[in-house]
Amino acid sequence: MRERGAWLGVLVGGVGMPLTALVVSRGGGYFTLMHGLQWLVPLAVVGIVTALAAGRTGDGRLDPVLWLGVVVLGGIGWNFLAYSYKFGRGVFKLLLPVQHPTGLDFRDGLYLPGKAFSNTGSGWPPFTLWIGKAFTAVGFSTGYAIQVVLLLGFAAGSVVLCALLARHVTPAAPGSAGLALPPATWQFGLLGGLWLATSYGFMYEIERGQADLYALFFALLGVWLVVRRPHGSPWWPSLALALAVNIKAYPAVLAVLLLWRYRWRAVVPLLVTNAVLFLSAGPVNVRRFITTQGGFERSASPLWWGNDSAISLGHTLRGLSAAWPSWLGLALLVLSASVWVATLVVVMRRGWSMRGAVLASAACVPVMCTFPSISHDYKLVLLVFPLVVLAAVTTAMRRDGGPLWAVLFMAVGFEFFLLARSSLVIAPSLQASKFTLILGLQVLLLIVGVLDGRAPGAALGHAAEAAQQSPPTEAPT
Repeated sequence: MRERGAWLGVLVGGVGMPLTALVVSRGGGYFTLMHGLQWLVPLAVVGIVTALAAGRTGDGRLDPVLWLGVVVLGGIGWNFLAYSYKFGRGVFKLLLPVQHPTGLDFRDGLYLPGKAFSNTGSGWPPFTLWIGKAFTAVGFSTGYAIQVVLLLGFAAGSVVLCALLARHVTPAAPGSAGLALPPATWQFGLLGGLWLATSYGFMYEIERGQADLYALFFALLGVWLVVRRPHGSPWWPSLALALAVNIKAYPAVLAVLLLWRYRWRAVVPLLVTNAVLFLSAGPVNVRRFITTQGGFERSASPLWWGNDSAISLGHTLRGLSAAWPSWLGLALLVLSASVWVATLVVVMRRGWSMRGAVLASAACVPVMCTFPSISHDYKLVLLVFPLVVLAAVTTAMRRDGGPLWAVLFMAVGFEFFLLARSSLVIAPSLQASKFTLILGLQVLLLIVGVLDGRAPGAALGHAAEAAQQSPPTEAPT
């Protein structure tokens, strides 16, 4: 019965492999060849791995995680090794939009604003001036080196939190999957760490010296505090989320998780913690931040093809054909928002559970990339969380490796593979935009949210978990 879904992988791989061979046989120069294989290689790799994963006949309770690791290794080979073989040390200039000096965003967003204690022109929230001021105790070059070390630390911490949170998705409801034991947490950490550390978004983040990994860590810490301490005080998760929001504004969408869990008790902690951090650098810098952000929104920056927002994709499509309407970017924005809201409704209407909380918080991450008008590729590091959660869902839905599972595995595998690759080697073109892939993540999270509610025994599992986590009855005061 396990072979029932393997034929889908054989079919997809059977299409990708001969087409890959055809493109190779045509030749045409190195870059022509690599550009022609950008979609065919993932098709072949993911198809073959899906066939192998669905066709395994053993217990294989860890197989989905390990097989997705094979997909990630294939992505590493294509995105990095295939180019470094020819260009050696110069490969990063090919794969990244390198600018001088290295750490340019660290200099202009943290270091120099911190030195002047003014965020004029930086566009970063006022609280980051304190972070930048701490770096001014050393020179710029030393500060950038420290920033790289901190980014590596926040990346490692984020991967650990991703694995711990994903672990709450894998315990399947009674009778809904054929898992003897749930996978080990470190398996998810290894998968997420391997993907993140070798992805284009991570290399871009390091090259620029950005701070998205700061925000990711504190946002995930806030989610973890809510999930692990659902009856605790809302102040600690509110503080963690406020730190994330006041480093990069986009994690604010995760406030819906705290409001879902704590209801009105979360309102004051969220308002107070964010207000204190937002005003910490003084009202003048608050005004500068608002003015600068407004200027960025009116500039041409959001229209660059290497931007992952809905507005950017709308502009790119209109550049390819004037037939596209002027309101296309807004329509794409509404589409992304609608999928996000639909996912939250599907998950939340079943009541609070740790599994539902993880799915809902994972669904909030992709819109952090599609919503802001300025959403450059270094923000792709955020997607390690929904990717690891989808890997956990794929593991929990293993059952017999049937067609439905094979389709899900292939879709998740394609996301792992394609979101890690550089946009520059296929740019400037529509293919370079990651918006459609990010929207695909949203759709996948919506689908697994629906399937989670319809799986046999799922309602019982959610009800039991909710009962265990229901807050104790408080004595009247």
